[in-house]
Amino acid sequence: MAIEEWFLTAGERANPVSELPVWASGNLAEPLIHGAAYFDRLVTEVAALGPGDHLFFTDWRGDPDERMRPDGPTVAQLFARAAQRGVVVKGLVWRSHLDALSYSEAENRSLSEAICAAGGEVLLDQRVRRGGSHHQKLVVLRHPGAPQRDVAFTGGIDLCHSRRDDAAHRGDPQA
Repeated sequence: MAIEEWFLTAGERANPVSELPVWASGNLAEPLIHGAAYFDRLVTEVAALGPGDHLFFTDWRGDPDERMRPDGPTVAQLFARAAQRGVVVKGLVWRSHLDALSYSEAENRSLSEAICAAGGEVLLDQRVRRGGSHHQKLVVLRHPGAPQRDVAFTGGIDLCHSRRDDAAHRGDPQA
């Protein structure tokens, strides 16, 4: 199959004001099979961000106290410390239904508040159909002065309890 068959053309995107290229070549895709591997790599990459770099993320559920590694840091600590170092931190997290319905209202709000208090910006979004949610889960790390170092994580792993599992499948200790 030709690469052109995998991606939308500019006409199919139907966004005449976008200056973004339709697609790019020369990218590296590296699978991170388990949540523990993803969280570990995320800590390494976020720790390498400096002033003026960017950390963008979306999440369905974010538990601020979820440890990214067995000895930490937590999600909130990792992203808040980045903001304190001068990294531009922007997040879009689902503004969950009430916790009485067994969702993540308090957790998402707490994550947002922790990052915002450190100088980042995390919006809680509920522009969904009644009873619905958004399920976007990604992190994009940009280095404006060195774009060859940019990294994006996609694949649907929330920054929350139960996601830091590994190949042994004993589960996330915080689940």
